[in-house]
Amino acid sequence: LRFSAEGEREGQEARIGRCLRKMSGWSTGLLAFWDDFETMLNGTVLCGAMVVLMPARTNLDLVGGAATCGIPSVKLMPCVEHLGCSEQDAAYCANLSICIMFPPIAIFWRKQMRDMYSIKGSIPGDIVSCFMCFPCMAMQEARELKMRETGRMLVPSQLNMNSR
Repeated sequence: LRFSAEGEREGQEARIGRCLRKMSGWSTGLLAFWDDFETMLNGTVLCGAMVVLMPARTNLDLVGGAATCGIPSVKLMPCVEHLGCSEQDAAYCANLSICIMFPPIAIFWRKQMRDMYSIKGSIPGDIVSCFMCFPCMAMQEARELKMRETGRMLVPSQLNMNSR
């Protein structure tokens, strides 16, 4: 088979076009916190104090229960097993520690989510959304993960709005 330079370029343009068509925006807006009452309640409990916990949890759900730092949960267990914690709890503690020591990690986690789900956006946009309204950003990511049915957000039963 022989390919001309023009044919290769056309093939690349077609592949790029297919990739661009697959990219989509966020399923909810940054300020659409009323779209999901459960997530809004979880993000605003204690006057918003719980919202700082949301990015660490969202990232934990995004990567399948592993700690962001790459340390296997089994190695983290000696630190938390005497507290009655599971391996996922240990990974969450690691993510939370990273988030507290290095807050800009939330921007990296947002980019990771955009890459994983082919969501349109940019690093400057992530930075602006983080600094403009951190709680809104955290709730948008949690809603996105929940809508894509990959999240394992544990909602206390008294806050669960699903009818049973």
